[in-house]
Amino acid sequence: MTSRPLEQKDFPMLQQALDNDKFEHATVNYYMTDDSYSEVYETGSGPVGVLRYSKVMRLVAVFCDNDSLQNAKTVIKMVSDACARAKSSGYTEIIFNTQSEKLANFCTQRLGFVKSNGEFVKIV
Repeated sequence: MTSRPLEQKDFPMLQQALDNDKFEHATVNYYMTDDSYSEVYETGSGPVGVLRYSKVMRLVAVFCDNDSLQNAKTVIKMVSDACARAKSSGYTEIIFNTQSEKLANFCTQRLGFVKSNGEFVKIV
C-alpha cells in the first residue's frame, strides 16, 4: 500500500466514493481546502481510500454550576478566546461535543457552530 497527495485528477474517484459510502460525508472541496492536506491510499489495483488532515482545536469545558445565564456569558467568552488562540496558532477549526442540548442549541444558533456527525464545528 502506498500513499500520495490528492490531486485534481482524483476528484471523480473521490466523488464516487462519497456518493457510494453509506455514511454521510463532506464534499470533494472539503478534502482540498487551503488549510488541509489529503492523501490517496492505493494498492496496485487502484485507490482504496482518501485521508484528510487538518489542524483542529478540540474544546472541553466544565462549569462550576448550572446557572444558564452566567454559563452562556462564559461560553461566549470561551469561544471568542478559543477562536483567537486557534487563529494565532494556525488551527482552522474548533470542535466540541456535548450531551447538553441547551449548549448545543446555543452554540449553533448564536455562535456559528455547525453540527457534524455528533460534533459541533466552527471554522476559524
